[in-house]
Amino acid sequence: MTDATMRQITLLQLLPRRLPGLTSVELRDKLHDRGFAIHLRSIQRDLDRLSGQFGFTSDEATPPRWFWPPGAADLSIPSQDPHSALTWQLIEQYLEPILPPTVKREAEGQFRAARQVLETSFASHLQRWRSRVRMLPRGMPMKPPEITVGVLDAVHSALLESRQLCVDYQARHASEFKSMRIHPLGLVIRESVYYLVCTARDYSDVIQMALHRFGRAEVLADSVREPNGFDLDRYIEDGGFLYPQGQEIDLVARFDPYTAKHLCESPLGDEQSIRELDDGRMELQARVLNSQQLLWWLMGFGDKVEVLAPASLRDHLAEQYKALYHRYHG
Repeated sequence: MTDATMRQITLLQLLPRRLPGLTSVELRDKLHDRGFAIHLRSIQRDLDRLSGQFGFTSDEATPPRWFWPPGAADLSIPSQDPHSALTWQLIEQYLEPILPPTVKREAEGQFRAARQVLETSFASHLQRWRSRVRMLPRGMPMKPPEITVGVLDAVHSALLESRQLCVDYQARHASEFKSMRIHPLGLVIRESVYYLVCTARDYSDVIQMALHRFGRAEVLADSVREPNGFDLDRYIEDGGFLYPQGQEIDLVARFDPYTAKHLCESPLGDEQSIRELDDGRMELQARVLNSQQLLWWLMGFGDKVEVLAPASLRDHLAEQYKALYHRYHG
């Protein structure tokens, strides 16, 4: 490969992906730093010729500043092959909701290049993969709630920079917004709903705030004050999104055989045990967190489950079903 070819490849790699861009003088200096001694006029000829081939552009300033326009496909060497293109498209399809805006903007060139590769690729089996594989959420499919414009960007920025937020928030039970200062700790997406894990004002209690209930969000200059030892993964593992109602309990419940098959395939925990009863039902024993999520899960089985222990959970379910019976029978 000639020095001129290497110089032009390096020149293309030096072009920024955002304004204000670089002048030919700045590009020449950067090339000098990389060992390419070249006259300014040669740089200008390279820019004029290569811009028509690769699609980068310049502004109308004097001297002009050169840059890749928004959404331009990345120039990568080696370029994307069909397998790497499929990987980038899956990232775009499934991880896009959790990418910060700055990362999405930087990756848009890769996403665009991946789409172009797969659309023109002879690897038809990879094209089939795109139309044959899907990920679906559990539960009833529902449209995601709308988030006020600017809120998600502000939350992303605050998390990236570890900054506090000033927000207007309307709790589910409230009739109006309240302004407060919060300390963002993490962002969790659950069944298409965005939850900001944070502390509010000067309190240390970790809470969750749904982003679609924000009226506005403003990033502040003050740094976040995190509770000592906070870890988002441990918060989730400890039941932060199960809405605990106490400590762990020893659950004993009897399921019909068809329902129990599911629990054999996807157990509640490592210490779960299931035994078959004389009437054909399956008795499950497992240590689980006593939570609102557990209650919703058990009630979802209807008459296919009977809880035996703990007695407090059995009594609570009995009251729920009794109230349900009266609701349907007047």
